[in-house]
Amino acid sequence: MPDSPVPARPSALRIGVSALCAAGALTLSACGGGGWPGGADGDEARDTSGTKIKIAAEDGAMNVGLHPGVQVSGGKLTSVKLVQADNGAEVKGSMAADGSSWKPSAELERGTKYKIVAQAKDGNGRPATENATFTTVSPKNSFIGSYAPDGGKTVGVGMPVSFNFDKVITNKKDVQSHITVTSSSGQKVVGHWFGSQ
Repeated sequence: MPDSPVPARPSALRIGVSALCAAGALTLSACGGGGWPGGADGDEARDTSGTKIKIAAEDGAMNVGLHPGVQVSGGKLTSVKLVQADNGAEVKGSMAADGSSWKPSAELERGTKYKIVAQAKDGNGRPATENATFTTVSPKNSFIGSYAPDGGKTVGVGMPVSFNFDKVITNKKDVQSHITVTSSSGQKVVGHWFGSQ
């Protein structure tokens, strides 16, 4: 299902929808290493980073959605690397200006194994790292939705907001319940199915 409600002005985005709803997120506490000076006696003690990195897929997870992101609390992300496990092909992504999150720039391939490594630092510069290996939802258990008009386009009064899926949808009510279209004028928006896709 889409990661978030559909905006009022759809952008050119393909939505990966999992029929199993199997993404989930795991909060992982990361520890920074290194010997930090101790008290007056000069003894060194291990200090733990206050940063928590949350990867939107558990390590070893299957049927993960096609837009898994990374979020951080108590610090800022410094880098995120996401690659296909079989060939090392890197997936480009975008990081929030404040370093609080990262997301892939495009949807991932279905039925594909990926590895992700996220690094961050807390306010004291102490590092934290988390990683996960996961496999995206298979074509059998997912479908792709595309919608129009594209964001920023000027269209006529009678132009509908339309969604098209690459598979026949059997549970229309469930799919429709995860699609939201709002109007800045307050105009009521009513959905209607034309066929099964």
